[in-house]
Amino acid sequence: MRRPALLPLLALVLAAAAHAGLPASRARVLLTVADSPAALRAGLLAIADSIEAADRYGAGEAHYFAGLSYDRAALPESALACYRRAVMLRGGNEELFALSDLLLRRRDAGDVAEALRWLEPALAGSPDGDAAARAALQGRVAWAQFLADRPDSAAALFEPLEPRLALRSEWRYRLARVAMARGDYRRVVDMLIPNAVLSRTSDLEVLDLLERASDKLGMLRRVKDEVRRAIEVRDRVERAHAAALGGQRVRFSASDGFPLGGLAVPAAGTRRHRAAVIVVAAGDTLLAYDSLVVALRAHGVSVMLLDPRGSGWSVAPACPMPEAWVGRQQATHARVALDVRDALRALARVTPVDTGAYLAAGAGSSASIAVEAATVDRRIRALLLVSPTPAPVDRGTTCSRLARLQLPAFFQIAPEDYTVTWEITDALYQAGNRAASRVADSASPGHGAAQFAADPALARRFTAWLDGVLPARVAPRATPRARRRPG
Repeated sequence: MRRPALLPLLALVLAAAAHAGLPASRARVLLTVADSPAALRAGLLAIADSIEAADRYGAGEAHYFAGLSYDRAALPESALACYRRAVMLRGGNEELFALSDLLLRRRDAGDVAEALRWLEPALAGSPDGDAAARAALQGRVAWAQFLADRPDSAAALFEPLEPRLALRSEWRYRLARVAMARGDYRRVVDMLIPNAVLSRTSDLEVLDLLERASDKLGMLRRVKDEVRRAIEVRDRVERAHAAALGGQRVRFSASDGFPLGGLAVPAAGTRRHRAAVIVVAAGDTLLAYDSLVVALRAHGVSVMLLDPRGSGWSVAPACPMPEAWVGRQQATHARVALDVRDALRALARVTPVDTGAYLAAGAGSSASIAVEAATVDRRIRALLLVSPTPAPVDRGTTCSRLARLQLPAFFQIAPEDYTVTWEITDALYQAGNRAASRVADSASPGHGAAQFAADPALARRFTAWLDGVLPARVAPRATPRARRRPG
């Protein structure tokens, strides 16, 4: 059967949304309808062309989302063209930040000057009442000033923002670059020690800056020892946490040779148990997952908590921090989805598990990785998607994958995530195997996987569902050998 053309299908969805009283622009509806990044971009640009004369805001929104899709697919020229058009048509901070960030990341001839041409007027006209937006603008202007070889101007702009910006690793790196250029080596060391620890010294640029600054201060050995001790403290805490869960830290190689890490938690007993691979969301700590892991372990499911590339123990110079995904999210996302099956192999080396059928899980931004993993490993027979928040331009692709897979999926939504996740959760549920899937909300506090800690009933409800869709497979009894008759 031929698929309906994209734009007529879009019109049908819009009509349904309008009938239900739901506010929806054509671009935003397309985010859920388009079944691939290419189809999404083509549809968005078609929308923009068709409505620009009557609806500049809507056309700008369509161009912004098209730019975001191109950007995540490592197609910067197309992304820049869309972002520029979005800024001219809609003129909001969303597209302005995307445009300037890409220019300042690419840094071809004229890119920094162009970024300043967009950013400086916006900063001059930004309202004083919106402190967060103003800080985001001023920080980008400061970074652009530094890249334009004006470190003193950058330092003056950064100074009042430092307490806010230094909470994030990417901004700590930028503050350190400015401090290095001005000879403030103590500040370089203060900014970069946390980054060296987070990357487990795999970020070679951070390590080089840190060593040069500490050498200037005559404290190279001391700083190296401080970084080493900080990593050891983190590892000691993690080992204690792993032991409390009945698990252990494991390291293994992905199929492309990238070093991966995870926490393997075997179920009790020696028989072959069911298996689960949980992709930890970037920025989450293992503590967020401990209640869920304990419940699965007690229910006879062995678990591997997989650190995604750029996080935890899954770091290397090619991907030392989560920020390394920027500008190549689509490819990295796909690569982590492949890592899930490598994580299952690593779990099977630690404890006997059924590798013929297993559960894949994700929370927040990693939920769509679990779905993509199921498209490359058909042994994934069930999904747990906790407060799913795929990137806006990944929504339709994730829905399309669930529609093709028709796997049973359990959606767990936290009340603190409800306003962000309900709409996309409903779309994902409607796209997939509705008869075998469940959507469960919670009254317990917490975001993402942390909600399982406050209410044990959540895990019991999930494991009861899991028993129905992924029952434990009992190995057949060995046939007793026939006794030989005497004579």
